[in-house]
Amino acid sequence: MTTGSTTQGHPPALRQLILAAERPDARPFELRRFEAAESALAAAPHFAFLIDLWRSRRGACALPDWADVEFPDFRGWHSALLLSDLPDETPDPRFRLIGEDYRVLQDSSLPGRRFSDVMPRLYARQFRAHFEAIRDGGLIGLTTGPAAFVGREHLHLSILELPFRAGGTGVQRLLHALRVGASAQP
Repeated sequence: MTTGSTTQGHPPALRQLILAAERPDARPFELRRFEAAESALAAAPHFAFLIDLWRSRRGACALPDWADVEFPDFRGWHSALLLSDLPDETPDPRFRLIGEDYRVLQDSSLPGRRFSDVMPRLYARQFRAHFEAIRDGGLIGLTTGPAAFVGREHLHLSILELPFRAGGTGVQRLLHALRVGASAQP
């Protein structure tokens, strides 16, 4: 797979719509990564429930397995969650399950699409390296900043990215949790 945007495989009209939805002048997000759950918790206490759940399910392993969590475990967070997988060597998450908060923010449906399909400019500029570091190091990610979508730039986002195994040894899934608004600021 080539580096950069996967929008290259889309018809020109769709490619233009994708690029139009992402603000060309979007400010870069602040991207942080943590080796220790405690550090992530100190930086993002508003995600304490999810970080504690992640930490409790990993046991003696560096990463929890997705099979060790169940949908009811996330009670109260379902609308704010997005589940993605990393199906190949490219650090470009493919969206699998999308909560309502993400759907409304993007104003579209995302299942089956990759991160670079949704935000091709920011993926190339900063998120490829971010997701690569999370995948290769088993790190917890934290993304903060204004939304990068046209008409949504007034919203401040805080997104937690929790890595999971999926039957293997390395990071194969990411659970993204979204907080929007003033309370999203760490």
